[in-house]
Amino acid sequence: MKKTTFNSLLGIVFILLPIFSLAQLPEGSYLLVSDITANVTPSSDYKILKFDNNGENGELFTNVELSWPQDILIANIPNEGHRVLVSNLFSGKITKYDLDGNYVGDFATGIGGPTRMHIRNNELYVLQWFNQFTPEFVLRYSLDGTPLSNFTSTGTPLSIGIDWDAADNMYLSSYGRPSFNGNPAIPPQVHKFNSLGEFESVFISESDLVGPTNIWFDKLGSGDLWVIDYNNNSVKRFDSEGNLIGTIITGLSTPEGVAFLENGNFLIGNGTTGLIKMYDNNGTFIEDFIDAQASLAANLINTNAFYITPATLSLPELVKKKMSFLFPTIGNKFTFDANIVNANDNIIFNDLSGRQLENIELDNSMEWIPSNYDDGIYFISVISGEKKIIQKIILKN
Repeated sequence: MKKTTFNSLLGIVFILLPIFSLAQLPEGSYLLVSDITANVTPSSDYKILKFDNNGENGELFTNVELSWPQDILIANIPNEGHRVLVSNLFSGKITKYDLDGNYVGDFATGIGGPTRMHIRNNELYVLQWFNQFTPEFVLRYSLDGTPLSNFTSTGTPLSIGIDWDAADNMYLSSYGRPSFNGNPAIPPQVHKFNSLGEFESVFISESDLVGPTNIWFDKLGSGDLWVIDYNNNSVKRFDSEGNLIGTIITGLSTPEGVAFLENGNFLIGNGTTGLIKMYDNNGTFIEDFIDAQASLAANLINTNAFYITPATLSLPELVKKKMSFLFPTIGNKFTFDANIVNANDNIIFNDLSGRQLENIELDNSMEWIPSNYDDGIYFISVISGEKKIIQKIILKN
């Protein structure tokens, strides 16, 4: 907890009940953060860090098979369950990890510098930065990794931001670059496509942008389009016709990465400061969600993408049905119901955050005595074929 509120009146201090910091994520959620310090410090690794719902206690989630990571999300992969997907610009891969950060394979390969990803209608949309063989189409994949038809027939080079408006039109930001070595300049713009993926117009021109990255529509308010302008160190707001309303947030430092809370607050990564800032739906600063102390403790130096995990993933990921299959529910010795559980089933013991602590092995007695665990709430999940069940227990020694 970062803050507790106190009121005072006429010298008398009234202590209120603790009020949760506005910068707190939902209980059970955590924040996965990409750190691309390796771009400027070759001796460093690319890494994904994990912070708790207060923006504290950062720890390494993974540094395996990363190559300039660009985006992070969690997808429910058929026959696998929930997996963390990371797009990697240099390797052209989308790599796949379990919820503990273990690398479990590649979701997709051969992409022209994959940047942002978005799941829509059970399909994964992927943007491309530069493809030397084909235009930078918006790619689509089924959630098992099978390539589908391209969503767009017109390429958008250096594409790095995506969202849809209320009418199902898609918008892409193109970061832009000057001409070099005979290569033409690419203007920093936002392009508009219709619901079929057909190019319609340059929605925002280079006259209002310097280097756009993340874009999003204000779905809880005006419906305006917000744009992080990386090279302008700002966040800008545009109306439904693409006209600049104003620069809403200033004074940032190479900002990139955005994530949203259900109440409309949002997080923005503040580049090489290692901070992640929180704002309300109007763009008013609330506080540093990941502050200098938490950033320093986790060695977070240059953030460019992050993802708020759903609170429901604090439970074991494969569980579909709750059922009582062991008793008692409170204690330090438990017996499994042999009519429901087989000793050969895959039985997993998880803590409240969803972290797997052990695989339980049963003998014919069907009894289990946990050891070396603190008192508290835990979950037992049983997986066997189509059987996927869970039960909460309270360990009390």
